[in-house]
Amino acid sequence: MNDDVNPDIPAEPISQPSKTRTALDHSMRNAVRSARELAERASSAARDVAGAASETAREIAGLANETAKSVSEIASETARSAIQIASEGAQVVAQLAEDGAKVAAQIAGDTAKAASQIAKEVALQMAQAYLRKSTLTLALPESLMNKQVRQMAKRNPSVDHVAVYCGDDRLTVAVDGHHNRLIYTVELEFDVLECKISRDEQYVRVRQVDESLDAQFRQSNVVANWATRQVARGGFFMANRLPTRSPINQMLDDLPGFRREGPRLWRIDLQKSDLIEVLNNRAWMVDKLLSLSDLTVLPGLTTLKDSRDLLMQLVNQFEIRDLRVRPGRLEVLVGINAG
Repeated sequence: MNDDVNPDIPAEPISQPSKTRTALDHSMRNAVRSARELAERASSAARDVAGAASETAREIAGLANETAKSVSEIASETARSAIQIASEGAQVVAQLAEDGAKVAAQIAGDTAKAASQIAKEVALQMAQAYLRKSTLTLALPESLMNKQVRQMAKRNPSVDHVAVYCGDDRLTVAVDGHHNRLIYTVELEFDVLECKISRDEQYVRVRQVDESLDAQFRQSNVVANWATRQVARGGFFMANRLPTRSPINQMLDDLPGFRREGPRLWRIDLQKSDLIEVLNNRAWMVDKLLSLSDLTVLPGLTTLKDSRDLLMQLVNQFEIRDLRVRPGRLEVLVGINAG
């Protein structure tokens, strides 16, 4: 090794500590230089890594953004499709549910109608079975009876008005009529002795118990009419008690269906006199059944009252079995032929 020694400067001996410090300084400088180089290299590497990482991050971010957009578009389209499918499915389900509800309601309605019809038919059969073995009493009011009798009286032009009053086994008949200028009122009272109504015979036997006549002339003064009333009343009374043919007998003999069986005894054929039409009028029977408050008198009546047609079907089978005269009404006993 050649040491560079200045020849002009005399060499001095180097001590051991100085050598050590010099070596340390040299080592420190080398270390610092090495550290700087390493730092520069690390910084450069870090910058390269950071640049690469930044670029990579940007690429990844861009890719992620594009992917997110694609996913979003796909998801949006899928969502729209799913919503459309769900909406259409909901409409189909709703339509099916509505159709199902309509079908169920129709089936329920048909079932209810069928059950109601069966109940009505059973009620009709119950009523028919009862009336084949027993009878039902229907009351024909005076007002309704008179309404029908007056319709019949219109056939006679000389009769102006007819009224029938019912008592306990007693009938009172008042007839208003006219003949030319004479107007009159004839009142007859009968005791009802027998009522027989069957397929073969339909008649009523009565006894005449009283009669009266009131007469006057139209357009006449008060005195003349008073005299007319007195004469007519007295003459009528005497004439009906003579053994000859009385005015009442003559009048009743001229009526269809009336036949004299003895002194003041009469047999009235209900068929020939058309009085059976009054009793057999089915409309009043249906109205009476509908107005009954006690529904237990006839089995099945509670159900039958809801249908007038079924009641009419039942009433059309009625046969009059008996007749009773009671105050203010006629009691008609009806039944159904067992055959």
